[in-house]
Amino acid sequence: MRSATLFVYSNNTMFHVKKNFSLPYSHLLCIVRNMKPDRYLSFVSSFRFPDRLHRTAFPVLFVFLILSAFSPRGAAADPGYPSRPVEISIAFPPGGALDAVVRALLREAEKELGRPATALNTPGSGGVPAVAKLTKAAPDGSRLTACVSNALIFIPHRNAVPYHPLRDVTPILTFGQAAPLLVTAPDAPWNDLDDFLAATRENPGKLRIGVPGLGTPSHIALAMMARKDSSLKWRFVPFSGPGEAEAALLGGHVEAAASGALARVKQGQMRGLLALSGERLPALPALPSLSEKGFDDPGRGDSTFLLLAPAGTPDAVLDRLEQVFLEASRSQAFRSAMDAYSVTPALRGREEARLFLREAWAREGNILKELGMEETPATSAE
Repeated sequence: MRSATLFVYSNNTMFHVKKNFSLPYSHLLCIVRNMKPDRYLSFVSSFRFPDRLHRTAFPVLFVFLILSAFSPRGAAADPGYPSRPVEISIAFPPGGALDAVVRALLREAEKELGRPATALNTPGSGGVPAVAKLTKAAPDGSRLTACVSNALIFIPHRNAVPYHPLRDVTPILTFGQAAPLLVTAPDAPWNDLDDFLAATRENPGKLRIGVPGLGTPSHIALAMMARKDSSLKWRFVPFSGPGEAEAALLGGHVEAAASGALARVKQGQMRGLLALSGERLPALPALPSLSEKGFDDPGRGDSTFLLLAPAGTPDAVLDRLEQVFLEASRSQAFRSAMDAYSVTPALRGREEARLFLREAWAREGNILKELGMEETPATSAE
């Protein structure tokens, strides 16, 4: 057993274990929930506390973990799950960051699930079809959906969708965050953002920008640029995903595109113009950010990757899924896929993911109202 030192930060407890291994309480609880009763005492007693905390920390931790493990919310993960193959619908076409990262995550999770796990692409409308499909699935954990936050946060503020974004699905975890770029073809006549903006002003309403759906994070970031500078008049062309927008760019059908393919920019297949975020990206440090160019950062020009289950899925199944995918997210294969697409880790468990969605829904609603883009709100946060 490894020894540990207990530190308490505000409302969060983090166990820092030797050999640079850190174990958050939520992960620790997953272990305790699935441990045989006769192992609780030996497991908890393996931790070492500072002398001044030892007398109180041990009994408090022991009682807290045992009560958590047997509470209704902390029911043990279902040992019989999954009883059949698991299928994940990916809300974007093949070739993009979400597709690559989810497939890497699923390959690692499949080892622990003990059943075949497949990924199917269900692209279109910024992820709405994939989420809608999930809401019709049986709540048994056999059908999941991986999407980006716009399918639950942005689009339902503008258009009626066939689901309630806060009640009809259950987040299992968030696992990544990708900041999109404004890119152009490698042989385009503009070498940087200043050239592109000058061409836009000289040709108002003529330059086309491909976006992965209207109301998506990158579209909102660009729309806010145009709102702040009235001389920037673009034609936004929506596609079902960033891969299609990139293909249209390289095919000469649009003059620029919102893309997350940092690897293509690094390889010279596309030319980066702007990071649609408040800060420069470590992977492309030479690329300016929105803030540097005097534009507002909407705060969510990036997209958060989520894994969802249907509403009504039993807690025991959700616990098992959370445990499996959190473990898979620590694998080197998954981290390599994240690095290849410059996706930033953004790991949140079930409860944190639920709060993230609720808060983001309210925040983005305010932004869309300011832009005059909120047309048919799907629901309120209540």
